[in-house]
Amino acid sequence: MGCRWGPIVLCVLWVGLPPLAAAATPQSSGSSADSTEAARYLIQGTTEAQLGDPEEAISYFEAALERMPGDPTVLLALADAYEDTGDLATALFYARQAQQHDSARPYHFRRLAELQRAAGEPAAALRTYSELVSQFPQQHAAHRDRAQLLTTLGRSQAAVSAYETYLTHTPQPAVSVYRQMLSLYEKTGDRGGIEKTLHTLIERRPNRSSYQRRLGTLYADDDRPKQALALLAPLAKQHPDDEKLRRRVERLAREAGAAVPEILQDAQPDSLSKQTKSPDALIRRARSIYDAERTATPPDTSRLRAADDLLRRALDRAPAHPDALSLRARLSERMGHPERAGRLWERLLETQPRDPGRWARAASAYQQAYRFRHAAAIAEEGLLLFPGHAPLAQTAAHARLRSGRPAQAAEHFRTALELLPDTSSASPEAVLRAGLGLAYVRLDRPQDARAAFEAAESLAPNHPEVLRLHAHGLADWGERLDQALELAKRSVKQAPGQSRPLHTLGWVQFQRKELAAARRHLRAALKAGPPSPDLLKHLGDVEQALGNDAAARTYRKRASQRSSPQKNIQSAPNS
Repeated sequence: MGCRWGPIVLCVLWVGLPPLAAAATPQSSGSSADSTEAARYLIQGTTEAQLGDPEEAISYFEAALERMPGDPTVLLALADAYEDTGDLATALFYARQAQQHDSARPYHFRRLAELQRAAGEPAAALRTYSELVSQFPQQHAAHRDRAQLLTTLGRSQAAVSAYETYLTHTPQPAVSVYRQMLSLYEKTGDRGGIEKTLHTLIERRPNRSSYQRRLGTLYADDDRPKQALALLAPLAKQHPDDEKLRRRVERLAREAGAAVPEILQDAQPDSLSKQTKSPDALIRRARSIYDAERTATPPDTSRLRAADDLLRRALDRAPAHPDALSLRARLSERMGHPERAGRLWERLLETQPRDPGRWARAASAYQQAYRFRHAAAIAEEGLLLFPGHAPLAQTAAHARLRSGRPAQAAEHFRTALELLPDTSSASPEAVLRAGLGLAYVRLDRPQDARAAFEAAESLAPNHPEVLRLHAHGLADWGERLDQALELAKRSVKQAPGQSRPLHTLGWVQFQRKELAAARRHLRAALKAGPPSPDLLKHLGDVEQALGNDAAARTYRKRASQRSSPQKNIQSAPNS
């Protein structure tokens, strides 16, 4: 929402008071006093909207509109506010009014089209985009938006034309545009368009061999063996284990009249290649890449994928190689594949179970993958071997809490607190005590819960996880929701942009029946990171409460898919 309200704030603050009269249309005449008062209401309404209270914002915007009837800035502010309440019909009404009162500004067309799409009116949105690009052909992004909508409507040929118009006006389009165009050219059977787009993708993403392979295959299918060979032979050298590619290159070499041994000599298996393909050699190469990318921000994903492929090949040759398993598990964590990392750590534990750190890494990886029961089971098995290992106790506590087992969670939290070293900082203890407080909430032990939360906040009063867990506890009780809201907002402020604080804030707002604000923050949580089953389920709950049954079903289906094989999803968001 903030990105939409920014222009209104700038309009008022940059131009100065009275700002609305400067942009007034013939329909929005008013005295200087009316304009000044309208601007004041506009600022107050925008502030309320940014604070997450669109209903209050609407009352200010309506007051501004009374003083400056037909003002497009106020009309568009009302459209945005009504969208935030979930009332898309009224939002569309005001967006149309804004566009009709000021058709000289392309933003009004674009905002109307966005709302039409959100309201499930793609044909109307397409008409608006078409009018926009006809009246403002220099609005290059509108050509792209129109092309995307045409693609959604299944009008592939028209979408191609719109994208091609966009390319003529855009010096460096995003790679995603070319990917979409490639898909459209394939649907329409435009082989010239496919060839041209693949050339561009190869230039823009030279490390993605898939584009080179697709273009080579296209040439081969079009009986252009020399051009196909120029692209596919280097790939065959890079991937000597790819027999299908090797056979194709040999066939193309014969068709082109080239010597097969010369084309593939670097790929022929000999004593040197066998030595360089040994598991230890592959692991050394992968470790070199991993060490170089471990601290890079952001890492080169193509190099990480190359290292992962080397480790996969090493494990094909030596499935239980401990160094390959350990390095590929760490690489999987770095690449954002926690469940695969957990499986690799488990494979390593089968042959080397005497390392408590590996038990903790396996359990933590499964917890990050939302496999809470499995994470808890691994942590508890590790605790049988290493009963005094604090990280295992902590992981078991949080995993049991998130899997809906508060009694077991409370026991693990108490054990983890006992195992904390005396030199530990206040934050780890505070988080454990807050987690214990939430476990007590779910065990219906309110006095113990209050004592645990108070102890946590005395240790770390501004720690985002402590604030978040306390807010959860109050929301689960369904009491003191004003305090829960304050705690959740503080948690978000202390950890801006993080998914779990945003999820908690949305959950608290849902409990308070603030549906538009709840949806906004839950959607923000969805964008911030991989969604948990709970987050998807709660988005479904909010959409159903707003009357959007189709969206609710979609979110719940995704929640069910995300939770498998862990079937049950708790009714309240887990910690």
